[in-house]
Amino acid sequence: MGTIYTPKQNEQVRDQRTGDIGEYMATQAGLVHLRPPGGGCEWTTPPDRIEPLKPGLDLEPADTSGAPPRPAL
Repeated sequence: MGTIYTPKQNEQVRDQRTGDIGEYMATQAGLVHLRPPGGGCEWTTPPDRIEPLKPGLDLEPADTSGAPPRPAL
């Protein structure tokens, strides 16, 4: 068994069960609490099922254009 990754507060990580990216909130009662970037409903996952994001693969460049986000179609 490998080492369990322990993120910093508000660090974005990947939930390996779902592939979703979430912000690390806390570990309580043996579960990691994550929330979607920008807010939303928290979810839990076992601590051995999270991993750090891979720079260049998981992280998107910041939008510095100042334009409002386009709505999803």
